[in-house]
Formats: sequence, structure tokens, C-alpha cells
Amino acid sequence: MDSPMAMLAPEQPVLHAGRRATFLHMSGGVAIIRHWGDSHAVAVPPETLSLVPNRRRMPLAPQDEPLTRDSRR
Repeated sequence: MDSPMAMLAPEQPVLHAGRRATFLHMSGGVAIIRHWGDSHAVAVPPETLSLVPNRRRMPLAPQDEPLTRDSRR
């Protein structure tokens, strides 16, 4: 990561050593994270974290458009 402190926000999903984790905060130059499924936080070097890639979402219909076509014609 180029500048982890500038890019990370509390509760942001991150990857650490191939595992999903939640970034909690910085403390003394280390990142405090919690791996998903674990109950305790761990301190890791911030350069070992990477951002979780954004998933592409399906486009949504505009609010004023029906979700399905009316087949009654």
C-alpha cells in the first residue's frame, strides 16, 4: 500500500496475508485489525494490508421504472 494511513478508515474491509479483515485503527505505527471470524484484534505492519477490491453491482432500475414488465396486454 502506498499510504495506508491516508487510505484506511475505521471499519474498512482489508486483506491481510490473503485473509479478510476489518481495519480498526492505527496505534504506534502499526495497524490494528480483526480477521473475519476472529474475536480478538491483532497488530500488523500497515504495509501488509491491501484494500478489498470493489465488487461490481448489478445496475438497478430507476426508482420510477417497474422491475418487471407487465404481461397483461
